[in-house]
Amino acid sequence: MTEKINIEKAIKNFIYYLEFEENKKNNTVISIKKDLNQFLEYLNRKNITTLDKLDELVIKEYLVELKAVDLSNSTYNRRLSSIKKFYKYLINNNLKEKGKEILIEGMKNNEKKIEYLNYNEIALLRETMKEESFNILRDRLMFELLYSSGMTVAELLSLGELNFNLEKREIYLLKNKTSKVLYFSQTCKEVYLKFLIAKKEKFKERDSSNIIFVNNSNVRLTDRSVRRLISKYSEKANLQKEISPYTLRHSFCIYMLKNGMPKEYLAKLLDLKSIGLLDIYEDLCKKEILWQKNV
Repeated sequence: MTEKINIEKAIKNFIYYLEFEENKKNNTVISIKKDLNQFLEYLNRKNITTLDKLDELVIKEYLVELKAVDLSNSTYNRRLSSIKKFYKYLINNNLKEKGKEILIEGMKNNEKKIEYLNYNEIALLRETMKEESFNILRDRLMFELLYSSGMTVAELLSLGELNFNLEKREIYLLKNKTSKVLYFSQTCKEVYLKFLIAKKEKFKERDSSNIIFVNNSNVRLTDRSVRRLISKYSEKANLQKEISPYTLRHSFCIYMLKNGMPKEYLAKLLDLKSIGLLDIYEDLCKKEILWQKNV
């Protein structure tokens, strides 16, 4: 067993293994890499740099520190899971003693955790998308539409220019033979107009497609591409949250409720069959208001 191997190098080898040998999904690899890099920062602070110094006690001490910063149970469990996967990899590659798997249990999730963004976090994300190139304008438009309309990724990717009424700032959709109207912000409208110019300039005579969200080959983006791009900008903004299209939809709902929209109307607007989730949003709004009063 090579005990003096550098922990940072071992983590890089593990990430490579996940990506190219295990063929894990891109989002999974990004999430585990982020968790292990945060763990590595802790180890470096403690001057623990080689595998011979890494054991269950060190991991337990790190987890105590995580609990002290009041992470959600799901985030805590995800970070623990990433570390356990890494440690198992070390054992399987004879870099740690066999039979010494990490047996620490995660925390129980007693309630559904809703991740959403506050005003400052939205501003930080926007700061990462200031450049007015085709790709960044496209990504900014995706972000603004998801955040200001509450639409799903499937709805987003189905959009063409004919779905938009810019004067009224409305989007017309057809779902199960039923028409649906969503609304978008003035900021979103401004980004949309800039993006259309960039798109026409990029593809010129090849821009005969009505599809809005395309890649550099003028082919429609996929669901996975949208998720990957949102994750990329959340990392650039250094947000300590798992950001996905669902996060933006949650953020939209909470923003609407905080600004007085009745939850019954919101449920109808977003075609929600149950308003149970909106009850959770309402509770979050109340807690945030109480917190602000006590600051």
